[in-house]
Amino acid sequence: MKAVIHIGMPKSGTSTIQAFLQINRAALSEQGVLYDRFVPWSGSQYEFPITALDAVGKLVPPAYERNELGLHTHADQRAYVQRFERHLDTTLAQQGGHRVFVGSSEHIYPWLKTAEPICALDRFLTARFSNVRYLVYLRSQQELVLSSYSEAIRRGHTHSLDEHLRKSATINHLKTLNWWVNAVGKDRLDVRILAADHLRDGDLLADFCDLAGIGLAGLQRPERENAALSVEEIRLRRLLNKVLPRQNKKGKMHVAYRTAMTLLLPVFAGQTRQGLTDAQQDEIRALNAPHNERLRHRFFPERPDLF
Repeated sequence: MKAVIHIGMPKSGTSTIQAFLQINRAALSEQGVLYDRFVPWSGSQYEFPITALDAVGKLVPPAYERNELGLHTHADQRAYVQRFERHLDTTLAQQGGHRVFVGSSEHIYPWLKTAEPICALDRFLTARFSNVRYLVYLRSQQELVLSSYSEAIRRGHTHSLDEHLRKSATINHLKTLNWWVNAVGKDRLDVRILAADHLRDGDLLADFCDLAGIGLAGLQRPERENAALSVEEIRLRRLLNKVLPRQNKKGKMHVAYRTAMTLLLPVFAGQTRQGLTDAQQDEIRALNAPHNERLRHRFFPERPDLF
């Protein structure tokens, strides 16, 4: 069986792909496509980056996910990986007639920061599959920065958009892709751009299915997933994040936080979309222009501009 692993860059259609795979799981199996979540409630398959990190002796970086998954020590993490290995090996041994395994995790991209853990992940997968390909969708830094700000506030941060831009406006896609090329080779890495003029039929799911060997006809499309917070909800959450704990000891939303959100969200009603000024967009574009141009030249020489 071969494998297609989606390196789901955060805020780049990843939740849509994961929801699509989940709601069509039975239909995909009939096509010979195996989609299996080790953690049923999580769209992102944490198990892949965690296995890679554990192999090189590193813990999951963010405390948010460590709390959510109960991985407080190396022993916790090792036990998690061992459970996953048994689960995957049993699943593969019992499967019948599947030709391709499909996985997706937006935590692969930000957590595997050098070639070492990427190589560890590849060793783990190539030991179990006859051929392994990796797929990543790139999104413009202007769009990513705005989405990552919304996600930061969702996770309990309190900083302003201006502060976020000062810290997070530079996103070097080329540096990350070079790690992957060095680890698995350019021929096993499918790099795509999240833009209508690049995607098959101008559609993310059509493009993903084409590359993963999935027949899209007759499959369900999910509702929009993980939409960005409105200006009003960002304002509310920033206030709450300053005075209330976002997570409880089990990593779930704290009951006090949930109660406050339920009571106060109607007061902060509104769906104003958070945006960037022209000056902010120009600044982000300029900061990322040098490595974007090198990336374009290496991977997309036919395009006049990367984004």
